[in-house]
Amino acid sequence: MSQNNDLKKLVEDVQAYGDLLLIANKGIGKTNSLMVLAREFRKLPNTRVFIFEDFPKWMLEFDKMPYMVIHDSDVEETSHTIDLEDTFLRHERDYTVKRGSEIQQALEENKSLIFTSEITDIERQAFFIYSIIQYFYRKAYVRKLRQYEKTEQIVFIIEESQNVFDSSTISKKIFNRLRKIFSVARNLDLHFVLCSQRLQDLNTKIRGRTRLLLGQVSIDDFELKIGNLLRHSQHRTDILTLEIGKFLYTANDSIVQFPKFQQIGKPYEYKPKPKPQPQVKKKNFLQKLSDFFSVKSRIQIPQETTETEFEKEDEEDLLDEDWLDIEDE
Repeated sequence: MSQNNDLKKLVEDVQAYGDLLLIANKGIGKTNSLMVLAREFRKLPNTRVFIFEDFPKWMLEFDKMPYMVIHDSDVEETSHTIDLEDTFLRHERDYTVKRGSEIQQALEENKSLIFTSEITDIERQAFFIYSIIQYFYRKAYVRKLRQYEKTEQIVFIIEESQNVFDSSTISKKIFNRLRKIFSVARNLDLHFVLCSQRLQDLNTKIRGRTRLLLGQVSIDDFELKIGNLLRHSQHRTDILTLEIGKFLYTANDSIVQFPKFQQIGKPYEYKPKPKPQPQVKKKNFLQKLSDFFSVKSRIQIPQETTETEFEKEDEEDLLDEDWLDIEDE
């Protein structure tokens, strides 16, 4: 098949079956292939693409689209209930994603977006990705529940997916939350395109539900996992020597060759629009003078208050104090 037909087949399969997992050694062209696929997904109607990277490559080399840098301080570990006004997602005794209004505004204003993460901790990085996926999962779930006609496809492209979908590297709690969404995502038009260097680095409950795209792989991954999966493939022995840019699509046992990605435009940093400030109309001297006499005419001389009424008011004020917190022993 031609390259165009190969790409069309892959894109159609992701739409139909939900997910794609790309496995290959470093330097074989995984990111180049993902960029080619991402461009094809962006051409689809009613389709939004969200890309997660922890190294600044997409934000420099992909097509023209907005990107948002997530700083290390944007996700904090939360050991107790806290009161933060501007948060995007918070789980008690877990992690908190800050800059909530800015992130939500970015998701609402942009059809597609690159998230470039500076987060140094794998757990906090996984929680951030989960928070974005959870946001769209809830929206899609409500649409389905209320039978809304409006639908949209969401494609999540996740580099270094082993840091997100492996219970041995992240907490079981976060992994189970992600797995729950992953198991029903296709029914809600949420699709995942994942990428990793080794198949065995991803949890079986995840990799077993994806279609595989395999480039040149390591000998240990071949002997432990991939060799057995390809026992009936005519390309079983080729998988260790595939050239850069060539991948085996296991769904139809065919070799797919990706073209060299050529950048069109350049990504730009997303800047939230400032909220419009209410316009305060200045009053002239006559209006100010009128307001002064209007207020003065409304001033009333307070009546005498008895001591009993003062005591009653003090009791009510005391009961309304926020700091009053009496607990039974």
